Amino acid sequence: MIAVSDATGRLAAALGDGPAARLAAAALIEADALGQPRFGIAMLDEWTADAAPALATGGGQAMSWLDCSSRFAPLAVAGATLDLTAAARRFGIAAVFLRGIRGFGRLAPFVRHIADAGLIGIAGAEGPPFVAAHGGRGPVIGTNPLALAMGEGPARVVIDVASSAATMADIRNARAAGTALPEGIALDAAGRPTTVAAEVAALLPRGGQVGSLLGLMVELMAGVAGGGRGDPRGRGVFMLALDPAGAGAEIDWKARLAGLKNDWTEGGGHWPKGGGVSPETVLDDAFGQRLEAALARINGRDAR
Repeated sequence: MIAVSDATGRLAAALGDGPAARLAAAALIEADALGQPRFGIAMLDEWTADAAPALATGGGQAMSWLDCSSRFAPLAVAGATLDLTAAARRFGIAAVFLRGIRGFGRLAPFVRHIADAGLIGIAGAEGPPFVAAHGGRGPVIGTNPLALAMGEGPARVVIDVASSAATMADIRNARAAGTALPEGIALDAAGRPTTVAAEVAALLPRGGQVGSLLGLMVELMAGVAGGGRGDPRGRGVFMLALDPAGAGAEIDWKARLAGLKNDWTEGGGHWPKGGGVSPETVLDDAFGQRLEAALARINGRDAR
């Protein structure tokens, strides 16, 4: 058994320590704690000893385009998040476009970090085509998640949602288990609806046209403006940070956010907080063994 705080500290140290390493480690450990192991320490399979260090530009530019193909993806995104936060504090608004991101996890921890700095964080990631357009018959974009975080404390909102009706992990799991898929989430190679995981050639967008256009927006930002579309080295990611304090005392955005949350929840709505776990949360022995093996490999030791 190991606590989330201890696991995060050990992984951060192995990744070189420092703010970017701690943020990347926290994101990976959190995914495992939330029951999403594919986005957790399993991503350390992408780590290599010759990977370039975390990005560190110091937030000196309001906009930047970065090639991350030689970097460990969680570290690259974490470093970009820190720089973006510093730039938004300096300029009021900042954007970064990343390309060549291999193996991408959850967006929520990174936009949440931006929100914790008193900013608004927005991010999206495109990927290899596996999702059809609304009314289409074949894959044209990736599952293309979009995330937003705003506020601090109880009123904070964190949204992290894929634009597709399912994920590629859902299809892999169904194939492995031999279970049928829900209707209305996938198409076969002929563009016909299917519930057989082995036949899936494309996923359908979440919510029809709305999800399709959401995925298209992410593709336009991360794939077209950021240069990620069609890059064989990895995915494209865009991140934005805005400082709402620029409006001054005329607009009390924190009070408005709290009021919106109250209206939303009083009306029966769920206020999304984007996951997150207590540092005292304890992970089981199976996770501890996987972590030990990963740390041994990173540190060049034999885990046996």
